Amino acid sequence: MAMALLQHLFLLTLVIAAVIAVLLKNKPRKRKNNLPPSPPKLPILGNLHQLGKLPHISLHHLARTYGPIIFLQLGEIPTVVVSSARMAKEVMKTHDLALSSRPQIFSAKHLFYDCTDVVFSPYGAYWRHIRKICILELLSVKRVQSYTHVRVEEVARLVDRITESFPGTTNLTKLLGLYANDVLCRIAFGRDFSAGGDYDRHGFQKMLEEYQELLGGFSIGDFFPSMEFIHSLTGMKSRLQHTFQRFDNLFDEILRDHQKENKAPELHKYLVDVLLDILKNGYGDMPLTRDNVKAIILDMFAAGTDTTFITLDWGMTELVINQKAMERAQAEVRSIVGERKFVQETDLPHLPYLKAVIKEIFRLHPPAPVLVPRESME
Repeated sequence: MAMALLQHLFLLTLVIAAVIAVLLKNKPRKRKNNLPPSPPKLPILGNLHQLGKLPHISLHHLARTYGPIIFLQLGEIPTVVVSSARMAKEVMKTHDLALSSRPQIFSAKHLFYDCTDVVFSPYGAYWRHIRKICILELLSVKRVQSYTHVRVEEVARLVDRITESFPGTTNLTKLLGLYANDVLCRIAFGRDFSAGGDYDRHGFQKMLEEYQELLGGFSIGDFFPSMEFIHSLTGMKSRLQHTFQRFDNLFDEILRDHQKENKAPELHKYLVDVLLDILKNGYGDMPLTRDNVKAIILDMFAAGTDTTFITLDWGMTELVINQKAMERAQAEVRSIVGERKFVQETDLPHLPYLKAVIKEIFRLHPPAPVLVPRESME
């Protein structure tokens, strides 16, 4: 116990000394830039202390006081935050080209093959190339429609799992997590991980939880780049390397399997097969590497499971709490579905109240309340 306390005190002293050294070396100069309104800052931290445990809520409160565009000094990183639809349009449409690059986030560099995925790749020829591949090859309307049978079968399996648990207690959170993972894994890899035992063998849930914690948690190197070395002392770097290695081993196994048996017709290919074809035959002027393929797969895997699961989980939670909304949604579904056991995708245009419920869930519990940060190029 005493030894652990001494280690913590030593680390804290080292951090403070490093911060002081950085500040003495890089003493800030007064800027004359015409910056947006800004809340009061603390020395060293700037406005970091005002983000709190729920940054999107803290930013909302700051926007109510200082307006829809504010300037925050997050450690060493000057940051502009926009919080209205009009300002978002200015950033994401009017001035999109000047503001469309990405900062090099410490955890993303280690998890996403040095930021060679779609989400964290800096703006340039490579990003435009892989974005084109994703839009035209992986997520085209025909490709999405070709996986209808997967979605139908997995919804049926989810309903059966819930039915089987009756009259006992149903762990809906776990079942919804399995559903989201199964849909994505079948579409991306053509593998039924939960039924085949691979879900437990690979420790999918633990891998995802560790990934989410590392990517979404506080990283001192992102706010104080000059102190990035601290991640080696705190163990965060080794955790990132361990999690990356687990995903990398899994993707290597999947790629090897698909390279042996890649004979599916064009519209019935899984996402990994499409990427392997591009890896082998090329696409445009810029070739992809094996690591590029794995980075794109991780994007699809990470973004396609957690976001779906969070929305479904919160949606059911809110409906259980709000009985009137639950009864109205049930009545609408039953009026369209009738005696059938499952809702079909063709039923969705006839369910306006259910659509309104989903939009309200997105408003109350957005799965990604703060977008991936952008970096200005001008």
